[in-house]
Amino acid sequence: MYQIASLFENLPVVSHSRMVNRGYGVWMVWGGTLDDSVSRSMSDFGGMLMKEGTNQSYWFFFSNDVFRVLSRLQIWSKLNPMPVFAQLMPATLLVDYKLNLSLNVSDEFTNQEVALPNEFEVLVHPQLSAEVKTISGLNLEAERSPSGLSKSGWLKLIPDQGLGYESLQNWYFILIPVGNPSDKDFIKGWRSFFSEIQVLLQKLGIQYITSEVRVILPVPSLSLLRTFLRDLLILISKVRNKEGEDISYWPTVMALIPQKGMSFNEEVIRKISLDWDKLTPDCPHLRYRDAYLLGKDFAINEVRFGSEQESLEGWCNISLNKGFENSGSDSMDVTISRRVSIGEHADCFYCGMKNHTTVECPSRALQGLDQNVWKLLAAINSDKFTEGFQSIDVGMQGKENIVAEFTKLLNSGSSYESIITNALFSINSVSQLRTLYMVWRTRGKEWPSGIYEQSPEEGELIWSAFESLVSGDLNGAEVLVKNAMIRFSRAYQPRSLMGFLQLELGETEQAAFYWQEAERLCFSPLQQAYFSYLQARLQEVSGDFSAASNLYKRAFSICPNWLEPQYRRAICMVKMGFSEQAISYFTDIISKEPHFFNRILIDPELDRGRMIILQALGGLWDTAEANAKEVASGIESLSADISQWFEDGHEFAADAAQFMERMSRLAKVKNYVAFSHLITGIAKLKEEIEKRVEYEIKVINKKIEIFRDQLIEIRGEASWFPFPKLLTEFNGDFNYCATKIHWIKSQSLNVADTFRKTQKYLIQIEDRLRKLKGRLVTLRVVRDSTLFIMLLGRNFIWLEVIFLGLALLCIPLLVYYSTNVHSNFLIDMIIRQKWEFQKGLILILSILALALSAFKAAVVFEKRKRELFAYGEVDKDNDKGGKGKKGKKTKKSKKK
Repeated sequence: MYQIASLFENLPVVSHSRMVNRGYGVWMVWGGTLDDSVSRSMSDFGGMLMKEGTNQSYWFFFSNDVFRVLSRLQIWSKLNPMPVFAQLMPATLLVDYKLNLSLNVSDEFTNQEVALPNEFEVLVHPQLSAEVKTISGLNLEAERSPSGLSKSGWLKLIPDQGLGYESLQNWYFILIPVGNPSDKDFIKGWRSFFSEIQVLLQKLGIQYITSEVRVILPVPSLSLLRTFLRDLLILISKVRNKEGEDISYWPTVMALIPQKGMSFNEEVIRKISLDWDKLTPDCPHLRYRDAYLLGKDFAINEVRFGSEQESLEGWCNISLNKGFENSGSDSMDVTISRRVSIGEHADCFYCGMKNHTTVECPSRALQGLDQNVWKLLAAINSDKFTEGFQSIDVGMQGKENIVAEFTKLLNSGSSYESIITNALFSINSVSQLRTLYMVWRTRGKEWPSGIYEQSPEEGELIWSAFESLVSGDLNGAEVLVKNAMIRFSRAYQPRSLMGFLQLELGETEQAAFYWQEAERLCFSPLQQAYFSYLQARLQEVSGDFSAASNLYKRAFSICPNWLEPQYRRAICMVKMGFSEQAISYFTDIISKEPHFFNRILIDPELDRGRMIILQALGGLWDTAEANAKEVASGIESLSADISQWFEDGHEFAADAAQFMERMSRLAKVKNYVAFSHLITGIAKLKEEIEKRVEYEIKVINKKIEIFRDQLIEIRGEASWFPFPKLLTEFNGDFNYCATKIHWIKSQSLNVADTFRKTQKYLIQIEDRLRKLKGRLVTLRVVRDSTLFIMLLGRNFIWLEVIFLGLALLCIPLLVYYSTNVHSNFLIDMIIRQKWEFQKGLILILSILALALSAFKAAVVFEKRKRELFAYGEVDKDNDKGGKGKKGKKTKKSKKK
């Protein structure tokens, strides 16, 4: 349960009231998050937020506009359900001598409590029923009061759904320059100063009339009044600070008065009982009740002092609160061409303009959905949009055939007016014939990406009918379409084209029928959403905005990633008069796709709520511009960071440099899309840098492990080299690699300088390891050759000793055994030449020993080399162990 007492606990206590005013109090309770448009609407209709708590607030209104705004919100809740409970009751506003506000509410209301509402509901106190009946379209019904409310017989507010309930608050603002109008300085100063005011009035779209030197202008709404007074006070401050040869300041008295049925003419000034000579120059004067409606951005200043009882109908003046001059958000300054926004025809189905009929629309000849249109628009400064529209007006001045002129602009190149014209005819591209052509050929299933998955044309009859319709041959197209409908009774293509044909023939009901049939026969979500969109667009141009909004909502539910239906739905809300409520939709769309910001600026169908929307966009612009400036100021430092992390020539550094160059160009463009892309682009680059550094660190650690293993292998191979004194250069490279690897493993690679040095060292280590491996081949040859020679020499020595012994014993044995043998020629010859025989035998046996030694060394070489190196590795492992352990293993090795 929500208790109203919690809101009144912290209100200021006014013991002595300076001013008192009876009005209307609104207690509001809601569930979840309250839509910003509700608070904005309450404020724009003259509501003052007195206190706000958790899911509840209390508002005070001076006028019966409170019934109108709650009626509007209740009607809007039919389209956008929201759980809000509002209770209207009599209330009294109290103002103390310091101009602080408080409330006086009857005790029967201060102890109420209510549960969370399920829908938008408005209860009115019976005491206010007479005032409700004075507003046409409003009715009251007896309602059983929820538990917790006072027993006052609350009545339920029932508004007529067909009425707009616009605010009746409007004013005239009057400016009168101080001084003698015939004085030269007066003429020069006032003319220069008023030229600056004229720019402001043109920007805000405010008309004015002049009576001699006095200026009278109407202000039709409270939101426009806030914007105008804020911009006027900022302008006065700027002109004062920049006064010189080009700009002159002139003091001016000014006052805001309620219209109260007075006609917009020169007689307005004479009907005001106000002593202009006593007003303070350059301070807008207005009633206290109007000043309090302006909000916290304005400071209220007293005009006179006294002890007499005053009222809120008395006069005061206002100024901007300290520091606000630099914190306000200007409205976006884009003036649409009169040739674009004004015409005698109904809204064109294809483009929304009124200067031609649907059959004459230049967009009928356009082909394809070119996204480059919005990129070109985003590449120019937003202040050039107005210049482009002015060029369109100048170029078409005196021309009768508007359609032909627009067609020329569509194909005239890259001028501002050409870019803006192409963008104008791309706003409603989904409802144009070129999109139908693409829907027929698409293989995609979802908007928006699916529409670009195109397949070849199939079937000749339907394409011939399409070409006839585009060329303007409606009769020929009708014959071909009917034949296609007969031949292909279950195809959606003929019916969809028949819908466009009926549209151009003026049969809107038939067009809606055929598009409904096409939606029934099509098979993909993309096609279903498209035909629902066409039906919604048809209802929109017919003026049934509520039905159009529901159809757009259905199209969006079919393809939730498609923003076009949401945008058109917001446009329908503006056309219905719910501009404040549409702002949240626009903001959400822009956050998802920044190009919609530019689309809103140039859309001619936003005419009814254009000022309110542009004012809201001004806040988005200021935020984006400030963030973009902050990001742009860090581009150079980010480039320096990249150069610190990565060496010149690094793959990522080269790509990042190109990206930074593109971001630098974006930073020079004063366009919301450029701001958005700059902010997101730099944020993405920073994220990519972090990811790349993390990846590179992993690669570095992996390379270090590989290099370390290679170095250990090289050390093992080189340690068996028999001539270590010859390895001076080899050892230098080896020690360099080992030192750098140890340094890298002992450092933190998350530091830019260390990271960059590490990358440099890795290249050097890899290069030196390559050299070490090349030298290791020679070392292995020398090592293996030495080992082979040692094995060969050992075997040869043993065999040679044995064979020499045999050779020495051979002659004595032969002489000994020859005594027992009969005379033999061969033996006799050996005995006679025994020394020559012994020399020959020794030579033969030596050669045989060498051959056998070489053969044995070759056979056992690999085995002995493995055993020898394995024994060496075990010995090294023993060296790393304890001393006792080493002794034991050495003894065992010796025994072995």
